Amino acid sequence: MIQKIDGKTKVLGLIGNPVEHTISPSIHNILSYKLGMNYVYVPFCVNKGMLEKAIDGARALNIEGLNITVPYKEQVINNLIKVTPLARQIGAVNTLKLTSGGYIGYNTDADGLNASLVKNNIKLNKSSIVIIGAGGAAKAVGMLCAREKCKQITIINRTISKGEKLADNIRQYYDTEIKVIGLNKIYNISPFDIAIQTTPIGMSPQILDNPIIDDKFYNKFHTAVDLIYNPRKTQFLLKAEKNGLKILNGFEMLFYQGVKAYEIWNDIKISEEILEDVMINILNQYR
Repeated sequence: MIQKIDGKTKVLGLIGNPVEHTISPSIHNILSYKLGMNYVYVPFCVNKGMLEKAIDGARALNIEGLNITVPYKEQVINNLIKVTPLARQIGAVNTLKLTSGGYIGYNTDADGLNASLVKNNIKLNKSSIVIIGAGGAAKAVGMLCAREKCKQITIINRTISKGEKLADNIRQYYDTEIKVIGLNKIYNISPFDIAIQTTPIGMSPQILDNPIIDDKFYNKFHTAVDLIYNPRKTQFLLKAEKNGLKILNGFEMLFYQGVKAYEIWNDIKISEEILEDVMINILNQYR
């Protein structure tokens, strides 16, 4: 893939720390190439304490769109002129769009996960969901599950108070039955439908780690989703697969949240034909 860069090339980018292992540049640069858009997407590693300056600098450089990743998804809200209702609910922003007055913040994580689940015929509606973790990713997952009218949410987290805080946040917006339990109580959990693993446990390079090792847990449900995409099969997914469960990793969520951001930046809707082509390109690149 050869992409011409000239005086008319517009810049998109990613702000986070670290950013060395991100595949977002591949997603967005291949999209631009396939769509014939004169954009280049680059990652920016922003050190602690420098976020506000980075946002001001990006605006001064007329960078039209930015993705935000850890550890800045919540902190960046203070540097924006507006945040969309969904991003406000989740309490985190992963996409910025430049306007004349400054950046507007969006959250495309929930829509990215939903697109991935729909594509793989995994239905949240009327399903009992277990969310493992209560961090930033779990916020998007919890709001999505409640929005899609799941039957019940159970949050499993090492720190009960953090799980309760997430549950209370969801209850502000949705009338959904929510329970919170600690990791030491998972043997008491009732049968459910889908487990969604939202923690970084098991992510490369710590690929032998697993947030839940109790085999009895994997007999309680039928579908396991892990938001991690590297490795392709975490220990959580490997154990689920060994127990005969349907599994899904986080690659398609990452892909579709990136697509949604690209559509927001350009006010377009990308065809399924192009998306399939881009996805195949990326999978071949990282296989």
